[in-house]
Amino acid sequence: MLKSQIEIDKTILDFLGDTKISTPEDLIVLRDKIFSHLEFRPYNEETKSHADSIQWKRTASEIIKDGYAYQGKACSDLTIIFLALCKAAGVEGLLVKLKSLDDKKTHSIAEVNLNGNWYRMDVSNKDSRPFAGQLTDESIWNRNYKVWKKGRDVWDLELDDINTENKIFKKDA
Repeated sequence: MLKSQIEIDKTILDFLGDTKISTPEDLIVLRDKIFSHLEFRPYNEETKSHADSIQWKRTASEIIKDGYAYQGKACSDLTIIFLALCKAAGVEGLLVKLKSLDDKKTHSIAEVNLNGNWYRMDVSNKDSRPFAGQLTDESIWNRNYKVWKKGRDVWDLELDDINTENKIFKKDA
């Protein structure tokens, strides 16, 4: 059984191809490559059951093979693919799980180490740019979110299905 959503396999290596990751601009190229590959399906009453059933359960390779993510629910999937591709390119990275200041929403972003400098990026935002530096427990991301936990992927944070999201909002988490 896989222990990480970002394990490197042939699908990841083939998708990465000859893409190099050594500058902040390369992170944008990588994000755009992911966006151009995936279909973004609507998240609504008709698709909610299926979307929730796969939330946080797929590996980066499975998401790439499936070729889709759900709008409004794709931040973790996109970040997982991004981190797997970075890892395959020899770039260290972390998934940062955020919770909203009002404790009603969650979000995932990536932090990557390029040549000894950390950058954070919201992979799910088509217009995002890499920002220098890592988030701390005191940081506020995008005026709405604070850091809950950082890890290799959502499985590393013990989130393996949408019903485990309540762990994020527990006061003692």
